[in-house]
Amino acid sequence: MPGLVVSLHPGITKQYIKMLKIIKNLFLIIGLTIYFPCSIYADSLSSSSIQEVLKGPQDILPADESFIFSAFQKEDRIILTWDLKENCFLYKDKFQINILPEDILEINTMEAPLLISDEYFGEVEVFYKKITKSFVINPLTRKITVKYQGCNEKGFCYPLINKELILKNGEILVNKGT
Repeated sequence: MPGLVVSLHPGITKQYIKMLKIIKNLFLIIGLTIYFPCSIYADSLSSSSIQEVLKGPQDILPADESFIFSAFQKEDRIILTWDLKENCFLYKDKFQINILPEDILEINTMEAPLLISDEYFGEVEVFYKKITKSFVINPLTRKITVKYQGCNEKGFCYPLINKELILKNGEILVNKGT
């Protein structure tokens, strides 16, 4: 059957073309209803607000850059320090330090926290700039886990940060964790 030609009834072809036009117009209407509310909202924002929204996450430093962590051992004492970038803070009550084998730790903190009104947690104590924590370990301690959490003053809060410290031959190896 070479040259098979299928022809539709002229009335059906006109209906098909009309249906395609209706579908095209529907997509146009849906697209405009989505676009115009966004453009009206954008027009109501100041240009600096739009710039702040558009900057978004690229202005947010990674946690390891916002909260620079270090650890060292001095005799039987472990000293943990955090140097915080400007406008960043760590929550006092989010610190958690554990050792293996398990033992009771008496943790000393050099700096005093400040009380702030946090939009997520209400009245909380936080640390700015620098934090130093120290504690005595026994000679059997092989692993220390450190957890902490903080935010920046722009309202971005970091997820809980975990560090794993391995004590080996008088050295501390810091696994980045999360």
